[in-house]
Amino acid sequence: MIKMGTENMPDLTRLLDMYSELVLSMKSKFPKTDLKFLLELMSHEFLHPDHTPTVQLEIFYKKGVDLHSKSDHFSVSMDRVPSIYSSEDRLVIEPRVRLKDLEELSKDPDIESLGGDVYCCIDTLLSRRKKMV
Repeated sequence: MIKMGTENMPDLTRLLDMYSELVLSMKSKFPKTDLKFLLELMSHEFLHPDHTPTVQLEIFYKKGVDLHSKSDHFSVSMDRVPSIYSSEDRLVIEPRVRLKDLEELSKDPDIESLGGDVYCCIDTLLSRRKKMV
């Protein structure tokens, strides 16, 4: 922290540099994942470290990928049945996940992109009220 006046506050330039570093690191670690979704999930884990949130995942696959096979995998591994949108090469599923789960999921070479929303908790960092589920 850089001292400004009598208060300890990060300098705006330093804060933006830190944010830039965070964004670049996240995009490097999760190249196919929506940044807004990553920030929501990261904020949730910071604020509620003992809670695994319910999320809505939207996963777009490369053309020609067997979506039914992917759906079967999620049915077993996440105990949830995804909705299949074959014409869009997309699955939508509402499991409970943490960043480590998303990291594992994003290693799938068949994925074009993925995103989603965190459905639970009061997230004061993002000023959004959500119910714990």
